[in-house]
Amino acid sequence: MQYIENRREITGSEARILVPLSLDLISKTVLAVVDTAAPWCIFEPEVGSHLRQLVSPVEEQVVLSTRLGTLKGSLYRVPLRLPAAAGDSLDVEATAFLSPDWRGPNFIGYQGLLQRIRFAVDPETNLFYFGRD
Repeated sequence: MQYIENRREITGSEARILVPLSLDLISKTVLAVVDTAAPWCIFEPEVGSHLRQLVSPVEEQVVLSTRLGTLKGSLYRVPLRLPAAAGDSLDVEATAFLSPDWRGPNFIGYQGLLQRIRFAVDPETNLFYFGRD
């Protein structure tokens, strides 16, 4: 199983696991929060605007209820890579909710990505493990 050293951002009583994602469509690596409660991946407007220009939506006019409010957007299939610190990087297609009104960080969602791979987090060593097997 591959792994990457994740970065942990702690603000107040909230701890977040941040994982880098390589988005070949825009030649940019972004950090995303691992969120097993999120239905899909979601990207900041800057990233989303680039992706919307390159990929056609698979479902339009989707409504997503978040802690920041209700948003309207569309679903897209986005190829991305989880870069490995050890082992092989993993290429996977993610379902992403893109909305120009989103004001939060990038998220890795369960249905959008995590359900398609095996993953684990080791809080003692601060590693995010992933793979297909």
